[in-house]
Amino acid sequence: MTHVTAADRARVLQSIPIFEGLSPIDLDVIGARMSEQSFVKGSAVFRAGDPGDAIFFLVRGTVAIRDGQRVLVKLDAPECFGELAVLSNEARSADAICESSCDVLKLKANEFNELIATRPAVQRQMMLTLVKRVREAGRRSR
Repeated sequence: MTHVTAADRARVLQSIPIFEGLSPIDLDVIGARMSEQSFVKGSAVFRAGDPGDAIFFLVRGTVAIRDGQRVLVKLDAPECFGELAVLSNEARSADAICESSCDVLKLKANEFNELIATRPAVQRQMMLTLVKRVREAGRRSR
């Protein structure tokens, strides 16, 4: 990933559903706390059993969340993933495998937890994101 400026990060974050409705100042603050990572196709962002120490924001590419060989969901940028392990303070329950070259922004768990504790809008959007995922999983299992 080429270095992303603070303004670019704010624009990317604004396109991710959990940050909908946040002010540009909030987005700048959040973006400044993130680190950048790039992955090649086939790489694991994390594996089942890894600590839930960060949430990831997909900037470019597609990530498959897998349970072994079974694809649970495919996520296209812009999207967040890895939040369940952070919210539950548990190890990862699945693998996150890049289906293409991917760029992600990574936010450490303690930073994310502080963010949802101090920004009710982020907390609400995270709940809506989780509800959407539960509904989609229910539709897929029918």
